[in-house]
Amino acid sequence: MSLFRKFAPRLSALLKKRGISDSDAEELVQEAFLRLLQYRKDNEVGREEGFLVRTAVNLSIDANRRARRFDVVSEPVDDLLLVDETPDPERVAIGRSRLEHLVAGFERLDPKTRAMVKARRIEGLSMREIALRDGVSVSAVEKRIAKAMLFLSVWMRNY
Repeated sequence: MSLFRKFAPRLSALLKKRGISDSDAEELVQEAFLRLLQYRKDNEVGREEGFLVRTAVNLSIDANRRARRFDVVSEPVDDLLLVDETPDPERVAIGRSRLEHLVAGFERLDPKTRAMVKARRIEGLSMREIALRDGVSVSAVEKRIAKAMLFLSVWMRNY
């Protein structure tokens, strides 16, 4: 009985228990036998079955690492569910239109209030910092920003 016939079924079963597909197991078994033949050219092998098992297992580990590193999947591309998470053109257009409307509402605010809202919402300044910067009370900043937010909320709700 040849070495291949003797050990190939056992190696294949071992690899399949490790979650390797039939076709991949077959390739790994063949590669293990090739490596045994190459190794025997220059070295003596005491336990051929042990050499084949260790080689096949190591090859399966290497193949698994390569697959994870490159995100390789075994299914054909046609069978994969590909999800495009970018918004569809209609949603992009609606978003742009809403943003333009918001900018138009923002432009309707008086310049001092607009600067305060920008400092608070975009620059992240506190009410106190804005009050100190503009030389007004914190209460005045709070009232201006509250009125501006109310105006912009109504402005956007009607759009």
